[in-house]
Amino acid sequence: MEPSYKDGDTLVAFRYGKIQENDVVVFKKNAMTMIKRVQKIEKEKYYVRGDNWKESEGSDDFGLITREEIIGKVLFHY
Repeated sequence: MEPSYKDGDTLVAFRYGKIQENDVVVFKKNAMTMIKRVQKIEKEKYYVRGDNWKESEGSDDFGLITREEIIGKVLFHY
């Protein structure tokens, strides 16, 4: 998620509230925990992509994610 988040940053995420476009979410996909930004919502499934579009994996690579896969929405980081 560089340049928004860097290695070593601490993120605080909670699993509550509505997920909206442009929110950053933490989720599990293919046995990996990932952090991506929600780009689009289609029929309760989420199209996600990293902020570094040139080097980042996203839904084009592994498919849409579901609400059940989302661990939480990032509220802040430091």
